[in-house]
Amino acid sequence: MSLEIVTEIISILFIATLIDITLGEPPNRIHPVVLIGRIINFFTKMIKNASKYRKEKEKENFEKIMGSILALGLTVMVSLVVYYLCMQSFFLLGAIFFVIVSAVLLKTTFSIRDMDNHIKEILLELDKNDLDKARKSLSKIVSRDTQNLSESRIMSACIECVAESFVDGILSPLFYYGLLSIPGSMMYRTINTLDSMIAYKDDYYNKVGWMSAKLDTIINAIPARLSSVFLIVSMMVCGQDWKNAIKIFKRDYQNTESFNAGIPMSIMAGGLNIRLEKIDHYKLGDMQEQLTIQKCKTSLKITKIATLVFMFSFLIPVIMILNYFDWWTILFGI
Repeated sequence: MSLEIVTEIISILFIATLIDITLGEPPNRIHPVVLIGRIINFFTKMIKNASKYRKEKEKENFEKIMGSILALGLTVMVSLVVYYLCMQSFFLLGAIFFVIVSAVLLKTTFSIRDMDNHIKEILLELDKNDLDKARKSLSKIVSRDTQNLSESRIMSACIECVAESFVDGILSPLFYYGLLSIPGSMMYRTINTLDSMIAYKDDYYNKVGWMSAKLDTIINAIPARLSSVFLIVSMMVCGQDWKNAIKIFKRDYQNTESFNAGIPMSIMAGGLNIRLEKIDHYKLGDMQEQLTIQKCKTSLKITKIATLVFMFSFLIPVIMILNYFDWWTILFGI
C-alpha cells in the first residue's frame, strides 16, 4: 500500500503539470483560488465596516485581531475542506478518481503557463513598439504604477515578475505539496492569496492584513532560499553567468523591502548581467548588459529549467523519503 500511495502522489504531480502546460488556468467561475479571494474580500469588508465607529487605538487592535482570525481561520478551513474532499474521493470512488481530483486541485495552486503567456504578450507588444498596450498588460501582474514606464522599465518589471513568481507561483506550492500533499499546497495558496489581497502597508489594509503578511513571509522563507540553488543550476545549463548570479545574490538580496523576493530577483539580475530596478524601492545587479526582449525570454527559460531541476532533484526524492518513513500512510490514514 505504501508504494501505491507514493506512486499516486507522484502521478498527481505529473498530471497537474500536464494540465497546466496544456490547458492553463480553469475559468474564474470554478477556480478555487478565485472563490477564496471572494471569501477574503467579503470578510475584509465586514471587518472594516465593523471597525468604522471605534476609537483609533481600539480600531487598530480590532482590525489586527479580526484580520489575524481571518488569515488563520481561513487557511485552516480551506486545508481541512480540501483534505476531506480528497479523502472522500479516495474512499468512496477509488484511487483513480482520487488522483484526478487531486491533480485538478493541485493545478489550481501553481502556474507555469499563465505567467509565461502574460510575459510573452507584453514582449509581443514591445516588439511592435506599442508601449501603451505593454503598460496596460504589465499592470495586470504588478502592483506598481505602469502608466509612464519606459521600455527598459517594462522589461525590468517583467523579469522581476518571472523571478518572483518562480517562488510564489511554482516552487512554494509544490514544496508544500511535497510535505503535506494537496492540503499543503492549498494552505500555501490561501496564505499567498491573503497576502496579495490585503497585506498592504496603506492605512486601509495596514492592520487587517498584518497577519496575512507575516504568514506569507514565514511560509515563503524556506522555498525562497531553496530557489537560489535551482536557479543557479538552471543558469549553468542555459550558459548564463551563474558566478555573477552568486555574487549579486550575496550583495543585493537584502535590498528589497520583502524578506524573500530579493533572493530570486537578485540571482536573475546577476545571471543575466543586468540591473533590475523598481523606482524609489530597490536596485539589483549591475547594468553590464542592456535589458532586451531576449533577456526576458531567457528569464522564462531559466525558470522552466529550474522547475524541472526542482521537481526531479528535490521534490520527488523528498516525497519518496517521506514514504520510507510511512508519512503518507499516516497522513491519509490508509
